[in-house]
Amino acid sequence: DPWVQYLADRGYAVLQPNYRGSSGFGRGFVGKGDGEWGRGMQDDVDDGVDWLTARGIADPGRVCIMGASYGGYAAMWAAARNDSRYRCAVSFAGISDVAAQLAYDHKTFEERDYRNWKRRIQGRASSLDTLSPIARVAAVRMPILIAHGTADETVPPDQSIRLHEALSRLGRAHDYVAYRGQGHTLQGPIDNADFLERVGRFLAVHNPA
Repeated sequence: DPWVQYLADRGYAVLQPNYRGSSGFGRGFVGKGDGEWGRGMQDDVDDGVDWLTARGIADPGRVCIMGASYGGYAAMWAAARNDSRYRCAVSFAGISDVAAQLAYDHKTFEERDYRNWKRRIQGRASSLDTLSPIARVAAVRMPILIAHGTADETVPPDQSIRLHEALSRLGRAHDYVAYRGQGHTLQGPIDNADFLERVGRFLAVHNPA
């Protein structure tokens, strides 16, 4: 994984947790993620941090969260919750508005499947807004780097643009970059190198190794 290699080369311990709902461990494990967006799935990531710090692998006061797609959402959500475990966050192609993402996805589902997918995400939450970083943007205090491809058809770039604009209106310091023509993952060495260099500069300021 280029991200892991880049970060490890600069002296960071990196944990990639398989939170509940992850694929590769059977349907039962995937099913444990039902109704756990922003809750149990986030707790699993947080527990991974606690596990590292309890073993002396990571300094509990010097941890950053970074991810893409759902991982980008998890990074945004950690910032919106202002979680004391993290000093900073990095989101690539993250989801800031869960309801808007579901509305965007609606066209790809049969109605019954869509209702089931919405239920699996919302669970017992009173609304999708209660799971959305954009709805808690006023609580974002930690530094966050937001990046997105302008041609992303999986998570539309508006998901990052709106969070960037909301943070700008609030006067919250953050970094934002849009990669022209890139989709849900970065293709080619130029933009991949640019993104990692931005991550390196961001961490050197907010969470130096």
